[in-house]
Amino acid sequence: MTVLSRLAKLGLGKEGTPNTYTVPTISVPFMTAKFLDVIAPLRDESVRANDSVVQGLNQGPAYATWDIETTAYADLIGHFFRAMIGTDTVTAGVTTSLAANCAVGATSLTLTVTVPTNSVIQISDTAGANLEWVKVTVVGTAATVIVPSTGTKYAHTAAGGAVLSQSTHLFKQVRTFSTVWPTYSFTVDDGTDQLGWPGCVMSDLAVKIDPKGFVTLAPKYSGYPSATQATFAYAASAVQPIVGWAWTVTNGGASSTRGLTFDLTLKRAVEVIDSSDGTQGPREIFPGAMEADGTYKCIFESDVDINLFKNYSQLPTVHTLTQPVTSGGSVLAITMSSSGYTTGEVDLSSQYTQLNQALSGIANATDNGVTQVSLSNYLTSAY
Repeated sequence: MTVLSRLAKLGLGKEGTPNTYTVPTISVPFMTAKFLDVIAPLRDESVRANDSVVQGLNQGPAYATWDIETTAYADLIGHFFRAMIGTDTVTAGVTTSLAANCAVGATSLTLTVTVPTNSVIQISDTAGANLEWVKVTVVGTAATVIVPSTGTKYAHTAAGGAVLSQSTHLFKQVRTFSTVWPTYSFTVDDGTDQLGWPGCVMSDLAVKIDPKGFVTLAPKYSGYPSATQATFAYAASAVQPIVGWAWTVTNGGASSTRGLTFDLTLKRAVEVIDSSDGTQGPREIFPGAMEADGTYKCIFESDVDINLFKNYSQLPTVHTLTQPVTSGGSVLAITMSSSGYTTGEVDLSSQYTQLNQALSGIANATDNGVTQVSLSNYLTSAY
């Protein structure tokens, strides 16, 4: 029977034991999810006194590839930055609840435990119902809603509800000789097969920022071949994706409003090491050192940006995306504390003059590598 592709489920599980299949704990919404079992063909082309080249065909070593594209959901993308960059150092927000019910349009809330003043908080009722976000000032456990000015969108019941202030996750390169790199399992139920791929290691993570759309992330993985697995309960979160117009730029250490697009690729060269233990799959999949390379397009109305290339200035570049409070208020900041611009090309093909530049992150002590990423959301535990 023909099946509807939009009913397909994609799940992700971080493996406790490397290369051992793990049942999904994360449901992954996606625009693209391409998966392929790669099996090397072994061709017997021996001369056998006949008029044919291929005398036999056998399977050689096998591995899998994954190519995903998804919008930047603030709870999901931390899994990708952890898989590419390094350990997540989390500063957990406050977990509390409402001490009293509130009506629609409430501008005063009573909390069980205080949160920092000017916090963006997430409020939900039992089982995550009536999810919303507001910004508050606080005096003790009394909180005044300042964004939106109209107060809460929903009425909330104190019993069974939850209030969270934002946690901050900082992803930095902290790799040593003895670092065990994280591996992940993917699971797909497409209505025909239910398959799982263990031992997946990220090789590429592309981040695309364009004010005209959502921010997108496109990770690539190499992993072990697929095997039949049970289906899983799909439960994608209700978090809203980060929008491109929420982008602000600090380019060469100075604030800029000229940015048009930014495409960044974080990369680790991955080696699939074939097995010598009598199995067809890999012995291991080894990630190399990290690179950070991007392209930046901006309005060309002064020499400030192009001089970063001409003078080979190696100054900080920071791209920050801040959600509106009522969409979650999450903040994503991508920092190259030392950035090198390697091209500067003036583009006269559009209605107005633009500048195309390429840049690379340079290893430095502040980032402990070539780049660092900070992400604020409502997950209190490390990725």
